[in-house]
Amino acid sequence: MKIFHCGGTSVYMVGGGGMGLSHPCDSHVYVIENGGEAAMIDVGSGIAPEEIQARVLEDGIPMSTIKTLILTHSHWDHGRGAAWWVAATGARLAVHRLGVRTLQEQLWPSSHVQRHGVASRRARVDLPLEDGDSIEVGALALEVVHTPGHSDDSISLLARVDDRKLLFGGDTCFAEGGHGTVNADTDFRAYRASVRRLAALKVDMLFPGHKQFVLSRAHAHVAMLDRRMSGSWTSMVDTRVPFFPTWWLEHDASLYEDAARVV
Repeated sequence: MKIFHCGGTSVYMVGGGGMGLSHPCDSHVYVIENGGEAAMIDVGSGIAPEEIQARVLEDGIPMSTIKTLILTHSHWDHGRGAAWWVAATGARLAVHRLGVRTLQEQLWPSSHVQRHGVASRRARVDLPLEDGDSIEVGALALEVVHTPGHSDDSISLLARVDDRKLLFGGDTCFAEGGHGTVNADTDFRAYRASVRRLAALKVDMLFPGHKQFVLSRAHAHVAMLDRRMSGSWTSMVDTRVPFFPTWWLEHDASLYEDAARVV
């Protein structure tokens, strides 16, 4: 589903369990294309990855044009599909250096699928990323912004297309001032600093890891989270049901059968 086009740059949403575009356990998955070369941003849970592939082909994106797979962080709903996508495209795999061990060694031992005996596949990381790195997609540059908080390896990706700033924010910042899952181990000072850094960018568009994307005035959504994190929190839990991958698995055990079918 093409959601943005300007000049020679297009952004497609090709996966997202909460949107019904792919398996319920998938994060949002995007493809950004410029000059006949593409990068996939996040790769989903690795459960029924052919559903994402079908969206890619429906949008007329040849698999051979996907040269880079970039993870906004290494959580399983964003990165567990990496081995499948590396094999399917031959693309190089990029993640922040703090996420390399998860992909190559740890393999999400605390994930729901792992605890139910569903094995995961290792994937070799070709590009360990650092803050300030630049990833080229055709003539377009994606700037790596290290945004720890939701996880220590979280990054956001900034693209400048004509006079607009596009931000792929992973699970750091959602629309309407939302934020990714947090727990007792979360470094909230680091999270607040990351959000303030994103707020200072004054982005026009926000493509987050879950829930809706924003195609104009996205800076107002980031600023809303900045204000929330700078105030006093009387509750750590949103009153709305979070339709995240863990929610699906906790409420529909048949999805583990889907996971077990992937080889």
